[in-house]
Formats: sequence, structure tokens, C-alpha cells
Amino acid sequence: MDSPNRFATDANIFYMGLPFLTTSTYTYYITPQIYDEIRHIKKNVDGLNLLLITKKVVVMEASNENIVKVRKMEEQIGRNVLSEADQSIVALGIQLNVPVLSTDFSLVNVAKHLSIQVVIPGKKNFVTRSSGKYCSICKKFVTKNLEFCEYCGNRLIVKSKT
Repeated sequence: MDSPNRFATDANIFYMGLPFLTTSTYTYYITPQIYDEIRHIKKNVDGLNLLLITKKVVVMEASNENIVKVRKMEEQIGRNVLSEADQSIVALGIQLNVPVLSTDFSLVNVAKHLSIQVVIPGKKNFVTRSSGKYCSICKKFVTKNLEFCEYCGNRLIVKSKT
């Protein structure tokens, strides 16, 4: 299912109006959680329902197994910031083996860490980041989930790693 015109799509793409502007060869997959976020959008006449009827937008549930993968990756990179709707879109990208289309950098970061192809309208390069517990005195990242540095006792902070 790796057609170049098929995407697991975040709500922000609908706010940009992209699905309303592309040809009928594009298919945008969303989850029920994303549908709940965008169902109020009206373009001229109820545009979202027209997209659903013509199957340009398809609502599909992401599997629990893939949602668990997304949550584990969030935890692994130290970035537990995605909403359930965002987690569901990344999981749907895994499930359908399609690129994720979003401008949400937190969502994109997690998707890229999961080796999912990502399309960010208007941006070509994206650098993935992860976070970790860091001691500002020892200048070290700590791999254990501690509140205080095991070497000097300083309070650890969450810091981005490139």
C-alpha cells in the first residue's frame, strides 16, 4: 500500500485545507479520534462529508498493537507529549505502511524514530530529537529514570539530545 498519493493524516492538514485542494487520486486515512477533531470543518457545503462519501478520506481504527509501539517509542525517546489522536495517526501509518502527513513536529519526531516516512508540507528537512535526564553539574545524561543525579545528588533536568 505504498502509493505516493496515500497518507495517514493529522488534523492540522485539514485545517490547512489540503484534502479539499488535491485531486481525487489522493486518499487521506484518518482515525476516529482525528475525525472527532475535524468534524466541525465546513468548506462551502459540508466538505468533510463529501470527502468521506467519495472515499477521498477514509476513517479507520488503528490497532492496539501499533498504538503500543508508538507509546513505547515516545517513552524510549523521552517525549511523552502526543495526544491519543496523534498516537493513533502514527499507529495507522505503521498499520497501512503509508507516509504520515502532518505539520506537528512532536508527531513527526516520533514517526521518524519509528522509521515511518513523513511528509511535512512546506518543510524538506527535519532533524529528529530525543530527550533524557541530564545533570547540569556532571554534564552527563543519565539513563536511569531518576529524579536526582546518582553521582552528585543534583536535581536532574529533561534536556534534548540531537
